[in-house]
Amino acid sequence: MTPSRLSIPFSLTILTLMALVLAPLSSALLWLGWRSVDTLEQRSADQRVAELEKAVEQFLTEGLRVVIYVGLTLADSPSFSAHEGPAADGERRRQLVAMLGRHPAVAAAFVGYADGRFIFAGHPEAFSPAERSDFDATRDSIVMRVVDGAGPARRQSTWLQAPDGTRSGERSQPTNYDPRARPWYIGAEKAGGPALTAPYRFAWSKHAGISAGVPLLGGGGVIGFDYTLETLSQLITSYKITPNAIIMVSHGQGAVEVESEGCVGGLPNCLANDAGVRAALKRVIHEAIEKEQTVDRRTLIGDLLYRIVVRRVPEALGQSFVVAAAVPVAELAANSRTLLERAAGAAAIAVAFAIMGALAASLLVSRSMSRIAAKTERIRNLDFSDRVPVTSRISEIVRLSDAVERMREGLEVFGRYVSKDLVHQIMRSPQSTGVGGTRREVTVMFTDIEGFSLISETMEPELLTRRLSRYFDALGSAISANRGTIDKYIGDSIMAFWNAPEPDPDHIANACRAALQAAAAGRRLSTKWRQRGWPGFRTRFGLHTGPAVVGNVGAHERINYTLVGAVANQASRLEGLNKVYGTELLASGEVADATAGRFVWRHIDRVVAVGTTEAHDIHEPLGEIDVAQEHAEMLAQWKAGREAYADGEFGTAIVCFNAVAALRPGDGPSRVFVARCTKFLREGTPDGWDGTWHLDRK
Repeated sequence: MTPSRLSIPFSLTILTLMALVLAPLSSALLWLGWRSVDTLEQRSADQRVAELEKAVEQFLTEGLRVVIYVGLTLADSPSFSAHEGPAADGERRRQLVAMLGRHPAVAAAFVGYADGRFIFAGHPEAFSPAERSDFDATRDSIVMRVVDGAGPARRQSTWLQAPDGTRSGERSQPTNYDPRARPWYIGAEKAGGPALTAPYRFAWSKHAGISAGVPLLGGGGVIGFDYTLETLSQLITSYKITPNAIIMVSHGQGAVEVESEGCVGGLPNCLANDAGVRAALKRVIHEAIEKEQTVDRRTLIGDLLYRIVVRRVPEALGQSFVVAAAVPVAELAANSRTLLERAAGAAAIAVAFAIMGALAASLLVSRSMSRIAAKTERIRNLDFSDRVPVTSRISEIVRLSDAVERMREGLEVFGRYVSKDLVHQIMRSPQSTGVGGTRREVTVMFTDIEGFSLISETMEPELLTRRLSRYFDALGSAISANRGTIDKYIGDSIMAFWNAPEPDPDHIANACRAALQAAAAGRRLSTKWRQRGWPGFRTRFGLHTGPAVVGNVGAHERINYTLVGAVANQASRLEGLNKVYGTELLASGEVADATAGRFVWRHIDRVVAVGTTEAHDIHEPLGEIDVAQEHAEMLAQWKAGREAYADGEFGTAIVCFNAVAALRPGDGPSRVFVARCTKFLREGTPDGWDGTWHLDRK
């Protein structure tokens, strides 16, 4: 008897560990928090002001530098060269639109040339007020402008471009707009390199903003970008240090360009003296700019004490800005105290949450394991449809899930090399993987491409490989759809069989249907290639059914699932007989007799193959039984011709076979039998003539 072992449930283990860790940790953190509150209040204020200054600096320097770098790249692009002329305008517009998509903070991108040409791409906000009322623009639309011409003939074309490139609302009107007179163009030309403008109003939208200009490589024009200050206004509003803090950004010359929004009216903590604080902050900004000093002081405004900070942002491309903040001192300390009070409340219920978290974690673990188990069961059944990996926060489960995914991917790829039915059989009965096989009736199909050697000599190997892959895919789909197993690809040939590894009571009919569908697929593919001026493939098929040993053949270290028996040789011979009769698909009498009520057959001939003494009937399938009526007249003439041929009445046979050729132009068997009958009329029949044809070549 196995002695019992002390075990603890997974969920209880997690709960205990969480309680042991969180209880002392939360107590220590609270004690340290209360000890540090006074120091943290001052540091917090300094840090918030520094973060604001850094955010504004990054917006005005790093953000602009990225755009400038993009502008330098475009300026070096051959498509923007002034020497390319208007022929390159389409590519220029495409690159300007792509640049807007990558840099949402840029309101517009444009290029002006020394001859006055101008190409502009901007967001809908770049419309003038009149244009906004005329165009039905969406957020994803792009405003496109092109200015060209000179003097009175100078015109501006404007349209709205959708994300898919379609235009709408295109219009043209006279204009006196000249990019060469704009600040961004003049500044870049004067600097001989990238330059920023001072804040100004844009030509069409009248929004306040900054423009950057980059001269084209080799001269002759300038690429420019509009940078609206509305984005900066949203930024500084989001960085407000406290609800009643006021943030301003001023140009280095003293004008206040951007202000944060005030406290939302109606809230109980909003202060009433917002206008007075803004006026006081502007005075301090002008003072700091005049004295070129940094300001950090506490000032009484009304009945509240404010901390006022004014700092200069490092100069960017010749332009300087100042960032300033006025923050109520009382609100600076309030946030820290509130945070600590909330932390004390959170610590009191930390253990309770730990218990709930541990319970949730145990449930998540068990759920993940259940999903992995279900997924492996589906993989065992060769169902690879579930491609969503099991996600978890636990590394071991992630590793297990990754291993299962790799196994699924490997087996799915493996399934392209081996029949899924065969893999099912092996997984159900692993002992069946030994060398050996079982005897059963199978139907075998051989295919071959007519004249493939000549085609391969006139085609590059890489192209030939791609064509063969497409060809094998078309034929293989028809075979697989009708329960066939592709045994192997032999150069340009396919060997497939039915009724193995999985039993198929209707294997003969399925093989016939697959052959007809594969032939049709091959013809469609060849027609498409010939329409493109490429050589097509004409495929020959052979079908035979009979006994064979089906199983594993090879050495113990490496085996192949295939069949052994005369049925494969006979199918190969039938495929080769297509060359003799000019047919595409031939089947044995065993196949035709077994499916006589389901397919329309034409009895082609009774032959004795070279090297054999046994006579075999060969048949050509014309389609399933529902097409019998359209072949009835031709088959009647063919049957009469065959009977006259067998009876030695060759003149009558020629008349019948010619009638078949008239009903079916290009019919190969008719041509063969007319030639035979003509020869027999001229030379006589062989001794012992019984209508059987003895082949003298394979």
